[in-house]
Amino acid sequence: MIQVTALLRKSKNVILKSLGFIRKHPIKSTSYIFVSCLGFVISFFLLTYFGVFGHIPTKEELKSLENPVTSTIYSKDEQPIGTFFFQNRSNIEHAELTNEIINALVATEDVRFYSHGGIDYKSYARVLIKSVLLGQDAGGGSTITQQIAKNLFGRKKQRFLTTPINKMREVIIAKRLENIYTKDELILLYFNTVSFGENLYGLEKAAFRFFNKSTNDLNLSESATLVGLLKAPTFYNPRNHPERAEKRRNIVLEQMIKYGYRDDSLANLAKVPLKLNYQPPVKQSSFASYYKEFIRQEFDKWALKNPTSNGGLYDVELDGLKIFTTLNPNIQRYLENAMTRQMNRLQSDMDRSWTSATVEGGKEGLVKRLLADHPQVKKLRQHGKTEEEIDQYINLRQNRKYWELGMGWVDVEQSLKDSIVKAITRLHTGILAMNSRSGEIMGYLGGIDYGYSQKDHIQEPKQVGSVFKPITYLAALNSGEDACTFYDNILRKYAKFEDWKPRNADHRYGGSYSMHGALANSINTVSVELQLKTGNQNVMALAKKMGINTEIPDVPSIVLGTAEISLFEMVKAYASISNGGRSVTPYIIERIEQEDGTVLFTADKKNIGNRVSSTENVKTLQKMMLEVTKEGTGKGFQAYGVSFNVIGKTGTTQNNSDGWFIGCSPELVIGSWAGTLDKRVQLGYGSGARTAMPMVASTFRSLSSWKRPMLTNFEFDQEHFGCPSYSELDAASTMAHYSADSVYIKELFIKDSIIQDSINRKVLIDSIGVPIIQPDSLTLETIGSEQL
Repeated sequence: MIQVTALLRKSKNVILKSLGFIRKHPIKSTSYIFVSCLGFVISFFLLTYFGVFGHIPTKEELKSLENPVTSTIYSKDEQPIGTFFFQNRSNIEHAELTNEIINALVATEDVRFYSHGGIDYKSYARVLIKSVLLGQDAGGGSTITQQIAKNLFGRKKQRFLTTPINKMREVIIAKRLENIYTKDELILLYFNTVSFGENLYGLEKAAFRFFNKSTNDLNLSESATLVGLLKAPTFYNPRNHPERAEKRRNIVLEQMIKYGYRDDSLANLAKVPLKLNYQPPVKQSSFASYYKEFIRQEFDKWALKNPTSNGGLYDVELDGLKIFTTLNPNIQRYLENAMTRQMNRLQSDMDRSWTSATVEGGKEGLVKRLLADHPQVKKLRQHGKTEEEIDQYINLRQNRKYWELGMGWVDVEQSLKDSIVKAITRLHTGILAMNSRSGEIMGYLGGIDYGYSQKDHIQEPKQVGSVFKPITYLAALNSGEDACTFYDNILRKYAKFEDWKPRNADHRYGGSYSMHGALANSINTVSVELQLKTGNQNVMALAKKMGINTEIPDVPSIVLGTAEISLFEMVKAYASISNGGRSVTPYIIERIEQEDGTVLFTADKKNIGNRVSSTENVKTLQKMMLEVTKEGTGKGFQAYGVSFNVIGKTGTTQNNSDGWFIGCSPELVIGSWAGTLDKRVQLGYGSGARTAMPMVASTFRSLSSWKRPMLTNFEFDQEHFGCPSYSELDAASTMAHYSADSVYIKELFIKDSIIQDSINRKVLIDSIGVPIIQPDSLTLETIGSEQL
């Protein structure tokens, strides 16, 4: 307390001495303050000029603004597959601008535009006196040229003095723009790049959206409306706020009169009720935009770490770069075709048999709640409409916009109730194909259509269901567990975990499953016992080694897929199973070149990382996962006639909200997810084997038909495990029986020998072209329920 008092006393003495000096030496004090402020401003300017607070575009960069060069995306075969444009705009020529709209802009935004050099010092003086000193609203001091700088390069948030720093940046950029472009070119650049809201950039797009006209057909009222809109595009939106837009238009007209651009009589004629001819945006069907957006994100990460020679950032929309990717156009096409076929079929099923098992009152109760919360229905109730009148409104059929897969938005006659049901029952998907040996992303389809939904379901975390189980099973193998250890298939209650009672999907219990049989048939009771025996920490550590960086909850239910993980990370994890046990780093950009061919970046091809497990344990897991697609939950895969042994795992979350399937060959992983966005809505019988697997299986079928297949087969020393998948006996009895049953073990040996002999003979047939023994002559005996 004494120290604080002493400090306050010293501070008071310093202030009193300073005030005394100012009273005695007013001129000298004023000079000191002026010099200090001037020094601060100069220092502040220099720091901004040299990019301490962020990159300032060079003259060379600014020259490309008028006609920016597009960057081109190339596929693996170096064919162009997409471009990046600078803003969603279309450029017009100066001849397409009318004098009325130019005059409206200058009169409203920058009356001395043609006489200043990018900075209007009179406006700054006005703002200082009226806004700062007198507290009046005197408008802003930014010129049209400064607004161009702000529109094009935005305002960056700083740790301190954000507004002064951004203003200084705009002043510097404006001066450079004035030295490059003529006044007419600046006006044109402004109208081609300014935002009119609704994701509209440029006058031409705004003129079409709000009035369905070309720019040179706009009348005075319409021109003034669009110029008025620029002050606050959302607040003055003429469609949403016509009264505000009309008042703002009239202010623009008054400004034109004030500065002599129009006489009173003509301007008054323009003060008529505002009439729009609004053209709603039509989003086109698009699959490519998903991988384009992912490429943009990856490019931006690279650009932040690799600045230009002058310290700036490479801009994918301005720099005219060539971006060579790992995308295989054939695989991408297979994914898109498979998705279109499957989602059309599934959507038809969904429309007929959707459910809402988690909502009280089922789907009727859910629809009733959604209708009650609809803004228009609420408005009708507020105005005293009867329930009968509201019901008539809800069921009135009229033309409404409906999105069709592959077609975009179309007009369909439906009621409000129908449109709500269609929206919530819309199925979505994501599919990713990756080379598991190199990490190359070969196919990327983030959703059903970018024009309908921009949410990327490859990157979006979802509950993963049973596709997580192979990670637990591999962790168990790593801890010494044997694939022929049997577990009782019993419905258990775990008091330690709040009486948790994990159930099997088919609700069947009794007997026992071997470890490999439990994975093939996705038996939850056994999987939970295995998870508890292995330990959460061991499973979580292995998941991280395999490439899953998402935080996984420390609970035993993770084996059943309660964690939310992205398809991207799950495919990355499965790649380490596919390639024999090494982690892998996925990538999509292979090379970046400048327009003249100068290489800026080449991907590091050493993407195979550390070993996650021994080769032996991974081979065992691969054999388990082959049983999934041959006789387990994914046995429907065999119906697709894929001529290679593909391993995989299905996954389904509670109430069929999410369906998963990830399939692997030794060199390729393809994963898919399908489901709804609203988890209160489910497909009545939508297991992962039925929803997600067909898209993966169809793609593998297309790949297996290549004349020079990229696929190969997994090879095992023995084709079968030394124990069956399931036994009607309890686990202890089953293990005792099969470990001592020499007849069964001998039969398995014969079975493997016959299969291997037929493979060897087929190889000999193929090599010499003359069959020595027909494979059909090999007969398989059946013993019990096992075919040998």
